[in-house]
Amino acid sequence: MATDKTIGAMLDRISSNYSKFPNWAEENRQTWAAGLKQYPDRVVVQAVKRWINEQGKSPNVANIRGVIKGMPHTGEPEKPPGCRRCDYSGRVEVAHHRSSRNGGPAVCDTYLAACDCPAGSRLAMGAYASWGPFVERLRADSWTLAVYHSEPEQPILADVQRLSAQVLESQTARQRDNVKG
Repeated sequence: MATDKTIGAMLDRISSNYSKFPNWAEENRQTWAAGLKQYPDRVVVQAVKRWINEQGKSPNVANIRGVIKGMPHTGEPEKPPGCRRCDYSGRVEVAHHRSSRNGGPAVCDTYLAACDCPAGSRLAMGAYASWGPFVERLRADSWTLAVYHSEPEQPILADVQRLSAQVLESQTARQRDNVKG
């Protein structure tokens, strides 16, 4: 996996080749490290060298990742393993049943959150909230009626858990009407 030393050296190389401002490498190190840390050092070095040799403009992290994808036998790194709770996807399904704030019928909102497993940890680095604290925040809401989330024994929520009573009733009525004919 790409070390901070390698990332720093490659940023220094990019900085000198593309006339970046003096602190550019240091100010961008964290972003580049997050985007490239899952690749081996040698792959990152090869990708940066290839970019410098072939391109006239300064790269961003996505450009270097694109070069890595195109390199033979490197591609995207293996995805970290999931678990039974998230059905090996890294995502936990969360359903939040709550009273309507305007006096209407109860509603159910569904969300995806990051699991505690390695696959979920990868998602948590981006836009996904970790499922445990997220569920606790939902439960603390005074309008909450119930909160359901994926479990190892049930990684996919049942309709009765993820749909509001009104939607579930409507869906059942449509199914009955379809059977009648």
